[in-house]
Amino acid sequence: MINRYPLLFGLFLISFLYSCENKDVVTAPLPSVALLPECGGEVITGYTNKISYFPGEEVEVFIRSDNYHDCGLGLYNINGELVFRSKVALFPQPESPTEPWKNGFAFKSSGKFIVPPWLKSGIYYIEKKITIIVKSLASTDIMVVYPSNTINAYNPVGGKSLYGFNSTGPASTVVSFLRPMDSTIEKEECIECLKWFPSLSHLKIKYVTDMDLDDHSFFRSKIIVIVGHSEYWTRKARTNFDRFVEGGGHAIILSGNTMWWQVRYTHNNSALVCYRSSELDPEVDESLKTVLWRDPILKYPILPSIGEDFEGGGYGLRSDNGWNGYKIFNPDSPLLEGLSLKKGDILHLPSTECDGAPIKAWDADGFPILDNDQLQFTKLELIGFDRGSRGTRETFPTFTVMQKKSSSGIIVNAGSMDWCSPRGMGSQNSGDKIKIITKNAIDKLLTGKTVFSE
Repeated sequence: MINRYPLLFGLFLISFLYSCENKDVVTAPLPSVALLPECGGEVITGYTNKISYFPGEEVEVFIRSDNYHDCGLGLYNINGELVFRSKVALFPQPESPTEPWKNGFAFKSSGKFIVPPWLKSGIYYIEKKITIIVKSLASTDIMVVYPSNTINAYNPVGGKSLYGFNSTGPASTVVSFLRPMDSTIEKEECIECLKWFPSLSHLKIKYVTDMDLDDHSFFRSKIIVIVGHSEYWTRKARTNFDRFVEGGGHAIILSGNTMWWQVRYTHNNSALVCYRSSELDPEVDESLKTVLWRDPILKYPILPSIGEDFEGGGYGLRSDNGWNGYKIFNPDSPLLEGLSLKKGDILHLPSTECDGAPIKAWDADGFPILDNDQLQFTKLELIGFDRGSRGTRETFPTFTVMQKKSSSGIIVNAGSMDWCSPRGMGSQNSGDKIKIITKNAIDKLLTGKTVFSE
């Protein structure tokens, strides 16, 4: 009979020594997991009990599999590298309860693991299928906001979303976070930025979710970065964002259709609520009605917060007279440094949904003149614009930089849902240019250099 103790000790020692050299890779609990098969393709789908965790916090996983067995569950970073493995039990799961899109899938627990205390804040994937965010309260250069609300709002898994996909009848007014999430929005609208940020190794970066924005203690960074498609915001998140900017913090908005709907969470934060109608919403407090932020009932329009909105930007990939990108108005902008762009050149950026600043007139060369009489910002500068549409109405997506007051932080608003997408930062045509612009914005804001041409 083979004595396994020397083998287990050897595996433990090798893993320990390797983890000392590479702090991003470890196996735990080492002896028990080392002899287990990898879960890999046995994981069909699943979810976790929350969407963001601190290092050292416990994660509970709920996984569906066709087979019964224990295995080593892998946690991978944004680049697909294994950083951690833990034991779980796989088995088929029962049928989902009534209205699973609303009530959650009610899977039985497959196991729990502790987020390693040394793990850096970032985007991670359980078996490359289930996204979790490791967050931090630390003071950093940048805080990146993962658009978890929008991903849940559009998620059709279980039969319905806030849009009613995969079902007949009306859309749901409540969508659960306790169900598998469709990754389409992340892959199509966020992924290129999320993969690129870790390359900025000279910066301290942390990641949070939309839900974390309800807690102002997370706002301990010099810059907040909004990526992809950040459409659904709570009132607390918006007031915390405004408080941050008004206190001198900077914001870089690499998103389109930003801050379009107000939402709430259920009492235990397990679901997202959006009725889209003040009459249907049972909430008594009118300021918390889940309707468009531009609805007068909320008394909280979008333009004073970020200078642009979807009403002005509209759709960029429908029938319009645009250029599938921004026609450069201000080639002297410090944000365009190093690109040798001229006035009238096109920064290629096909955009699905866009935001636009208010326009009061047009100059002799056909460029818009922004309506700062309406916004009343201390500084407002147009870098480029496109032409879009919304129904039969022409819209004008804009790329702008602004400062509300002399004591406020600066907002760079790219106004495009596709800035962080494969069509934007990931494209062969203009991806490198978009990365340079984004890096210019980050570096100049962090070092106190101007991002205005005047």
